[in-house]
Amino acid sequence: MQIHTMAVRMIVISSLLAAGILLNGCSDKGKGGTPPPPEVSVVTIQTKPVPITTELPGRTSAHLIAEVRPQVDGIIQKRFFTEGTNVRAGQVLFQIDASLYQAAFDNAKASLARSEANLSTIQLKAARLKELLAEKAVSQQDYDDAAAALKQTLADIQFGKASVEAARINLQHTTITAPISGRIGRSNFTEGALVTTHQPQPLATIQQLDPMYVDVTQSTAEILRLRRQLQEGRFEISKKKSGRRPAHFGRQPGVSLDRHAAIPGYHGRSDNRIRNPAHGISQSERHFASRYVYPDRHTRGL
Repeated sequence: MQIHTMAVRMIVISSLLAAGILLNGCSDKGKGGTPPPPEVSVVTIQTKPVPITTELPGRTSAHLIAEVRPQVDGIIQKRFFTEGTNVRAGQVLFQIDASLYQAAFDNAKASLARSEANLSTIQLKAARLKELLAEKAVSQQDYDDAAAALKQTLADIQFGKASVEAARINLQHTTITAPISGRIGRSNFTEGALVTTHQPQPLATIQQLDPMYVDVTQSTAEILRLRRQLQEGRFEISKKKSGRRPAHFGRQPGVSLDRHAAIPGYHGRSDNRIRNPAHGISQSERHFASRYVYPDRHTRGL
């Protein structure tokens, strides 16, 4: 009897739950309705030119490089510049001992003066013998000897002048000056060192940084790919004239440099199209090849 009562209760509870579910479903269906339309974003497509930019690695190089070398032998007495600073063309850099060259210059001047002193006497003698020869008072041989002595003296004077000039140039070369303006590097010789005219190592090196070159390279495969795409009409060269863009320079790790100057040998990149990958030749909008020289005002902002 108890089991029968529990079964009846379970049946009643199941019926009530089923009825509740049906009523809930009917109420939800009545509240639904038509769903709202989905939101759609619209983009208007327009055609406009898009520049093609290629970043290329490169290195900066000085416009002019001059090695300071001695033109006479001697001992360096003094150095007049500070390493790593800018120097002007004609500025004194080194002084070589000039005592021997000064003595040679004085000796050449003395020899020239001696020849010039003998000139007047020999000229007068040759003139007198010429008059006596006309009167048959002297022999032809005597006059010929006087004329030859006059020519010899004149030749000695010319030789003396050349010797004086050579001695003066050697004396002047004992003062070594800067051949160009620019930044001078480390001095390879100190005061008291012996230098010679044919030594392999220069005294110092000067690099002119304004203007300066930027050498960039590009692979041949990349150049051929761009040419092929241009021939296929995938892009075209703009007919508008655009200004020349300067290169952007980066820094080497662990190196502190002046933010207002670009140092030769530092890495950089350029967004100009390259024509010749071996020499850093850039291509203009009309296919003219050129190698850009960037003044110092374009290389700032490091």
